[in-house]
Amino acid sequence: MKDPTDSVAVLAGALSSALKSLHRALILAEAGDEEALKNPYTLLFALIDDPRFAWTSRLSQLIVRLDEMLQEEEFSTADDLLPFRDEVARMLGEEEGESAEFRLRYLTALQKAPDVALATGGLRRVLSKLPVSEGG
Repeated sequence: MKDPTDSVAVLAGALSSALKSLHRALILAEAGDEEALKNPYTLLFALIDDPRFAWTSRLSQLIVRLDEMLQEEEFSTADDLLPFRDEVARMLGEEEGESAEFRLRYLTALQKAPDVALATGGLRRVLSKLPVSEGG
C-alpha cells in the first residue's frame, strides 16, 4: 500500500514549506542586527525597495510558481517537482547555472546564521524524497 505522506500534493506542500523556511532564514540573516529591520513593516518595505534584498527575489519567484501550481493542482506525479529541485540545485551551487550572486549570498548567510543551516537541512530532507532524474 502506498504511503499517503508520499502523495505528490503532500510532497509539493512540504517543498513549498521548506523553501519558505529557507527564504525567511535568508531574509533574517541579510537583515542581521539592524535595529530598524526588527520592525516587520520596515522589513517588508525593505524587501520591496532595498537592493540588499534583491538577490532573494529568485527564490521568491520559485516559491510563487510552486504555490500557484499546487493551488491549481497541476502536479500529477513527483516527477513534476523535478524542475523545482533542479532550480534549487542551481541556486545553491550544486549544478551549473547563472546563480553566482545568490550562491555567494547564500553561502555567506549559511556561515553566519544557524537558522539558514537548519532550513537548508529541512529543504534537503524534502528534496531527498523526490525521484532521481534520469540525468542525475
